[in-house]
Amino acid sequence: MNNQTDSGKSHVFHFFLNRKYVSIASGKGVYIYDDQGNRYLDASGGPILCSLGHGLEEMADVINEQARKLVYVHRVDFTNPPLEEASRKLCEASNFVMDKVFFVSGGTEAIEIGIKIARKYHLDNGKPSKSRVISRWQSYHGSTAGALAWTGATARRNDFMPYLHDFNHIPPAYCYRCWFNKTPDNCDLDCANALENEIMCLGPDNVSVFLAEPVSGMALCGAVPPEGYFERIREICDKYDVLLMFDEVMTGAGRTGKMFAYEHFNVVPDILALGKGLSGGYFPIGATAVPQFIHDKIASNSGVFGAGHSWGGNPLGCSVVSKTLDYIKEHDLVERSHTLGEYLNNKLDKLRAHPLVGDVRGLGLMRGIEFVQDKTTKKPFEKSLGFSSRVSAACLEKGMFVEYSSGCDRGQAGDMVMLGPPFIITEEQIDSAVQILEQVLDQDLLSSDRQFLTF
Repeated sequence: MNNQTDSGKSHVFHFFLNRKYVSIASGKGVYIYDDQGNRYLDASGGPILCSLGHGLEEMADVINEQARKLVYVHRVDFTNPPLEEASRKLCEASNFVMDKVFFVSGGTEAIEIGIKIARKYHLDNGKPSKSRVISRWQSYHGSTAGALAWTGATARRNDFMPYLHDFNHIPPAYCYRCWFNKTPDNCDLDCANALENEIMCLGPDNVSVFLAEPVSGMALCGAVPPEGYFERIREICDKYDVLLMFDEVMTGAGRTGKMFAYEHFNVVPDILALGKGLSGGYFPIGATAVPQFIHDKIASNSGVFGAGHSWGGNPLGCSVVSKTLDYIKEHDLVERSHTLGEYLNNKLDKLRAHPLVGDVRGLGLMRGIEFVQDKTTKKPFEKSLGFSSRVSAACLEKGMFVEYSSGCDRGQAGDMVMLGPPFIITEEQIDSAVQILEQVLDQDLLSSDRQFLTF
């Protein structure tokens, strides 16, 4: 046993084990501050999560007040007032299209609970063979074994493939690099019709649910499906009694300029998974919401849904959700996300002419930029260069944090960043963010010999 002092050594098992991390000590508004006093514009709200901004006293007060009253009670044995209130307010935010809510501890859990609800629905509907899950390549649904199996982001899956159950994936709705070599002008929605082919090949009696992000998260950084895509998906799901589940862990709670991203596409999902901005960035919590008919089918048959986690529905987290929903409504932040999102998009538009920028995409305050080596051929940078991580690192040196990703070209290459700042960002701060991006892209980013890791 070693009892020697290891002064200065970190005992944190980091994501990147050999990186020297900046230590963030505080945050206020759209800015975060390291322990040396340096300020950074949080242009991505962490992983597109901190929607209300940092350091809100009102949120701290809610947590403090609830912590003094009741922190924990087990949802299997009891209900509690904050759980009831948060569930009602969340359903109200959907105009009661969603009628029942199952709270969990984060987005990944929300995905897995949603898939289990789909399974239980089919069991209680007398269709026990319906168990298969279909999702899309170049998607991300979480890091546990179940969620990772449904995820289609190659790099995130590779190391853990031996533990992943075999599920089915179809091509993404990714217009910039259409897998069917189409353009928006001649699109036949082949990416949507692929779902029907997959259902038929598996056998309609075996397929439970189709899982998709309405606007792609970090695996494709803001890719928006073509017009009519989700209407066609809804039609196919209804035809074969397959439930439609939306992963709105990133897009929900106002991020895309609507309260929920499904509102952009003239469809309503059967299952809705939420997380991240559901608490504004102030507490780890997620939720799965369903319409009345899903709940009623289970309630009127087995009457039991035996799934969940110890901290699901805890009063502390639920009080934060209620306050977040109130704050969003009181400050009209969904409309602000739309308005400022349009402003951000207009500012990013001038980056389209840059030789390294292949595409700018997204909705609301969720905007992705894809970088290319050649704009004409859309040739990506070699994965080993870690180009997107170079962009992020250079931005940090200039006082801005931006989230980056790679692997959009079928998992083998492709570099992106995603801007998803707090909804309280101003036009002037957006100007500053875009200016920093411009300055960074005009640098010789490939000159450094330092190792840049991608994921």
